[in-house]
Amino acid sequence: MSPPRPRWRLTKPLRARIREGHPWIYDRALAPVPAGLAAGELVTIVDDDGPVATAFADPLSPLRARVLDEPDARIDHAWKRARVQAAAIRRVRDPLLVGCTGRRIVHGEGDACPGLVIDVYADTAVVVFDGEAAAAFWRPALGDVITGAIDGGIEIAHVWVRASRGTTGQGSAFRGNAPAEITITEDEARFVVDVRHGQKTGFFLDQRENRRVIRRHAMGTTTLNLFSYSGGFSLHAALGGASHVTSVDIAPAAIEALGRNVTLSGLAPQETAVADVFDYLARQARKGRRWDLVIVDPPSFAPSERAKPGALTAYRKLATAALAVTELGGRFALASCSSHVTETDLLAMMATVAPNARLRWSAGSASDHPVLPGFAEGRYLKFLFFDV
Repeated sequence: MSPPRPRWRLTKPLRARIREGHPWIYDRALAPVPAGLAAGELVTIVDDDGPVATAFADPLSPLRARVLDEPDARIDHAWKRARVQAAAIRRVRDPLLVGCTGRRIVHGEGDACPGLVIDVYADTAVVVFDGEAAAAFWRPALGDVITGAIDGGIEIAHVWVRASRGTTGQGSAFRGNAPAEITITEDEARFVVDVRHGQKTGFFLDQRENRRVIRRHAMGTTTLNLFSYSGGFSLHAALGGASHVTSVDIAPAAIEALGRNVTLSGLAPQETAVADVFDYLARQARKGRRWDLVIVDPPSFAPSERAKPGALTAYRKLATAALAVTELGGRFALASCSSHVTETDLLAMMATVAPNARLRWSAGSASDHPVLPGFAEGRYLKFLFFDV
């Protein structure tokens, strides 16, 4: 019989919120850390009315506990395997993933697997633990976790474990030998993915449906893709019939990868620029150059709530500069991956920058990045598409 779990008392009335599915408990809502509590250790969250939930602890993080299940749930390797298998089955049944060999199989809290992300590129799984506590909780059962994904219908031959968030390191192979590069398909587009060193797990899978939206609107347009990375929006614009595509990124490696992806996809060479986006936009505005369709997908400007005011200032500056090179009657897409910046925030900002713009489409992440109804923080990606 397992020893009783440490009990950790809530200091704020969060029972209803936790019951509604919110998986995070911050330090300000919990009593002091119980003596000797280790990162990833199971605890029973309690309040004045008794047990509330089972969670794993993260004593050194402001996010002190992540909710897993009911207070009396048995949390073992079989539990972890079952959670991952259920997530994998949902992907296999998803028609929006047909024709795509890059997929997110487990999306952390959205799949009731807090702190765990698994992306699969062809037959290679890339595993990311969201911090040391998540690694301590999930890694001992990683063999069962991968078995759960396979039992759910996912083909996996290789497993690469990325360094945990907030740590330094190169990652390591858990199974097989993950190729340095993997070519994936997304409809007719082809992308080379560096699963060991590329951003995120190698590719921005969460923008898949938004890339498809751009493709449907690109026919006959001149298209400008800012912060292009390896060309997701650029390739889909070309496949949608754009007459000319320009891609801009500050990283030479990203532009080099974009060129390879264009060739792999059987597309004509595209105009590219290795440049700071703000500098590039200023130069093009002085020249009077304009594009019919402008896409802005920057990195996160708000890693914390404290950074939000500065982030909104940056989004305003960026939107103003990008709209200055957008043809009147053209279209403008703005994405934000800052969870602390809401869609309402972005629309309020756009009202000050372009009050006559018309919102045509509003979306979040792709369908393999599910969000719990009671966990608004999980909807980190916003994608807004305007007529200008």
